[in-house]
Amino acid sequence: MTAVITGIGIAAPNGIGTETYWEAVLSGTSGLGPITRFDASDYPVKVAGEVAEFCASGYVPGRLAVQTDRWTHLALHAADLALADAQLRPAELPEFEMAVMTASSSGGTEFGQEEIQRLWSRGPEHVTAYQSIAWFYAVNT
Repeated sequence: MTAVITGIGIAAPNGIGTETYWEAVLSGTSGLGPITRFDASDYPVKVAGEVAEFCASGYVPGRLAVQTDRWTHLALHAADLALADAQLRPAELPEFEMAVMTASSSGGTEFGQEEIQRLWSRGPEHVTAYQSIAWFYAVNT
C-alpha cells in the first residue's frame, strides 16, 4: 500500500491555512487564549485553543451550516484548503478515481450542548432533528 499526500488543509487556533499556521509555528505564536465561545467563569480552566478568526459564512452553505456544528464547518474548510493545496477539483476527476482518508476523535460538542440545554430548559419539541447527526463524533469524517 502506498500513501500519497497531495494537499494539506489546516484550521488551527494559531492559523488557518498552511502558510499562516507554519509562520505561527516558526515564530512560536501560541493559539491559546481566553475562552470566548461560552461563559467559563465557573470553570477552573479559562484558556483554550479557539479558531477565533473563522466564520462559516462563505465557506459552508447556509442550509448545511444550521445542520452541523462549528467543528464540522472547520473540517469542511480544512478539506477545501487541502483540495486547493493539491490543485484538485474532484468534479473534474473520473468517478471512483480518488480516495480520501479522514479521522476525527470528536465533533459536534457545541451543537450537542446547545441542544441538550434546549431539551432540559424548554422541552423535546425545541430540539432540532439535526441533533441526531450533528453531535456524532464521526460526523466530520
